[in-house]
Amino acid sequence: MLREVVTELQGAVDLPLQLDSANAAALEAAARHYAGKPLLNSVSGKESSLAAVLPVAKKYGACVLGLCLDDDGIPPTAEARLAVARKIVGRAAALGIPKDDVFIDCLTLTASAQQDLALETIKAVRLVGERLGVKTTLGVSNVSFGLPRRPLINRTMLAAALANGLSAAIVNPGERNVQETLAAWRVLSAQDRDAKEYIDYCAANPEETASAPRAAAVSDRGKFSGGLGEAVARGLKDEARACAAELVKERPPLEIIEKTLIPALDAVGRDYEAQKIYLPQLIKSADAAKTALEVVKAVLAGGQSGVPRSGPKVIVATVYGDVHDIGKNIVKVIMENYNFDVIDLGKDVSADAIVAAVKETGAAVVGLSALMTTTVASMKEAIAALRRECPEVRVIVGGAVLTPDLARHVGADRYARDAMDTVRAAEEFLSQK
Repeated sequence: MLREVVTELQGAVDLPLQLDSANAAALEAAARHYAGKPLLNSVSGKESSLAAVLPVAKKYGACVLGLCLDDDGIPPTAEARLAVARKIVGRAAALGIPKDDVFIDCLTLTASAQQDLALETIKAVRLVGERLGVKTTLGVSNVSFGLPRRPLINRTMLAAALANGLSAAIVNPGERNVQETLAAWRVLSAQDRDAKEYIDYCAANPEETASAPRAAAVSDRGKFSGGLGEAVARGLKDEARACAAELVKERPPLEIIEKTLIPALDAVGRDYEAQKIYLPQLIKSADAAKTALEVVKAVLAGGQSGVPRSGPKVIVATVYGDVHDIGKNIVKVIMENYNFDVIDLGKDVSADAIVAAVKETGAAVVGLSALMTTTVASMKEAIAALRRECPEVRVIVGGAVLTPDLARHVGADRYARDAMDTVRAAEEFLSQK
């Protein structure tokens, strides 16, 4: 299919193509039919990836895009990502692939969940460019996931990356903020001599007047006037712990969960779904609720007869070949606060391991995550294995690349757009049993 798409596209457009597949045979078939010099996406620091992709790039004279990740996932520090990049560049050089044909993606992570790593990405761009002498690239908009006014974050990240030597940005060229930042940068970096292109751009795109600020949205969380509910709604961990400690002295633990914690989380969830709050606030509220829940569960574990010690079991995992787990981790935290017993298998999990976990735990629901287009095939394989071995289990899928149509294609029972949607789907499935 990739070969056929390349052939058809080249007959319709004269733009260079980037060939993206985790299947080395598909990459080679497409490269063989490509009339020119393609960019192969991608190779990583994994030995299996290096051995499969670099020979194809060498054979067909292709450029190759290297990802700063290895068997341990995405390194947290710039220096560690540089080490992975050095390994990729070195192995490419050993095969005779010149540095001019190598791009290194330093990998943008999500600031709403991994705030301290945004500047590490920028630093990695500078280090790779300065010390290895290769081109660098970033998927810029990943940084703003879960935040309001994403274009503002995107253009700021782009400007910082450009100032640190970024060669090629993966961006939406139709986004005006991106166009303006690039036009301004070309002036500042003396690429646009005499600012001719910038002046022409400004003439063709007059400045928009600032719109009036929107009225503050009324929040569901506002109905909590104090105590544990408000502490959860505002994401205050210490206050939530203290309030829970006082409440367990006067109210039954299950009543605290059902009449205070769950309603507070429901309100936070509705606000998130309505985009009245955003991912950082959702995580803070979930953490506060988790802190309170630990206090309440400690009382439950103290020996009250007839009280269940845990909720229904749910397995979550990032599928084989995918090392991104931020979204899955958020789902875990939110579901635990709804009294699910979440069994987290981690990232890069094989289909066999998922099936084995279902058989061992008896979980009725499995949540699978994939962030990379190339790992959707692994998701389909895992679901097929579950259908054969555990036909009663229900499967919820999510992740940046998933859509409802794609969820149906891989055989899932439900697509979840975010953590709260996963909770709703799991509750619905379990109510049917």
